Amino acid sequence: MSKTLQQKNTRYFLIWLPVVLLAATALFYVLMSAHAHHMEKEQLELKQENIWNTLLANREALASHITGEYDLLPGTAVPAGLLRTQRDTTIYYPASKEWMAFKLLTEQRKVRGQTYQLTTYVSSKEITHLIIKVFIAEVFVFILLLAAIVIINRKSSGLLWRPFYTSMKKINDYDITQNHSLSLTEQTGIREFDQLNQVITQLIGNVSLAYGNQKQFVENAAHELQTPLAIIRSKLELLINSPQLTEETANLLADITEANDRLSQMNRNLLLLTKIDNHQFPEQSSVNLSHTLEKLVAYYKDYYDGGPLDIQSSIQPHISLRVNVSLIEILLNNLINNAFIHNIPNGYIRVSLDSHALTIENTGHPIEGGTERLFERFKKGREQSTTTGLGLSLVQRICLIYHFPLQYTYLQNIHRITISFGPA
Repeated sequence: MSKTLQQKNTRYFLIWLPVVLLAATALFYVLMSAHAHHMEKEQLELKQENIWNTLLANREALASHITGEYDLLPGTAVPAGLLRTQRDTTIYYPASKEWMAFKLLTEQRKVRGQTYQLTTYVSSKEITHLIIKVFIAEVFVFILLLAAIVIINRKSSGLLWRPFYTSMKKINDYDITQNHSLSLTEQTGIREFDQLNQVITQLIGNVSLAYGNQKQFVENAAHELQTPLAIIRSKLELLINSPQLTEETANLLADITEANDRLSQMNRNLLLLTKIDNHQFPEQSSVNLSHTLEKLVAYYKDYYDGGPLDIQSSIQPHISLRVNVSLIEILLNNLINNAFIHNIPNGYIRVSLDSHALTIENTGHPIEGGTERLFERFKKGREQSTTTGLGLSLVQRICLIYHFPLQYTYLQNIHRITISFGPA
């Protein structure tokens, strides 16, 4: 599943930033521990120097032992291998009844001809507490820093990407069929987005120009075809009424007449689609949808000769919409006509209308090639169909004009088209 760039950016932050911060925390802990141990050694050596200096100055004034501070013993009480080596030990304090950890350092010197071994002590407890407190503070700072970076990143990303989402919304709302120009901000404050908006504006301008030229060509071609088609039809009628007409010639003329009628119907539908795209049906009035639908169903019942059909209708009276009369009649006529001509022998048609929706069901063969392109121009349900393939495209365009949701389903040889709307 695709995610936004901001989500992916935040995800990468949440993956790698904690790793980097944890590595930095571990490094900081190691350096802090090393520094603490170095500080212990410095303290031990400093005590050593102070006590040796005191011993040189006045031996009698210096005690031989102070618990947790030093031990001064004549002779060689500690093996030479342990001299000048920092070691761990514990000392018991009877007053508090506890053992405390210490670091110790032992050195050996001769003072006034006498050999002494001096052992100094530094408490490890305070150093350990210091390391723990600093580490806890560091973890808190780590969490605070991580949260702050993520929040600031999300906020800054939202501000940085706002021009992009603004442009995307305008592009998404843009409809080339509405003949409107697309106005994108030229100066967003971000060079890359400025360039993107300029390229998109130029691209859509070129597409709109090409689309307009195409519509103009279709409209002109459809208009120009009307006269030749009318002439062809009149000449065919003259030939059909000719007394020298043979049966073979009559059959050929019938095929030509049928093809000419289909071409004329396609030409009219193309003209109609062009007018709809150009919004040449602005007039609106309150149309009694129930009455218009009843008349169409009754008309097709009387004139349909394709075989027996079970025709059922459930039409609520006085359902009205504020629409263009011509467009709503075209929509209803195409839907009813489609249900009749694409039916099967002994099939059925069900027409239902209420204040919320119009639903037309009919039996029929399955759509060839899938249903996702059913409403495209020149798309037919079956390739051998004699229709122009523009009827449902007209229906879809009219529904788009009035924002009527259009839904098609096919299940168990039953085609179902639903158009949703509210009362006028």
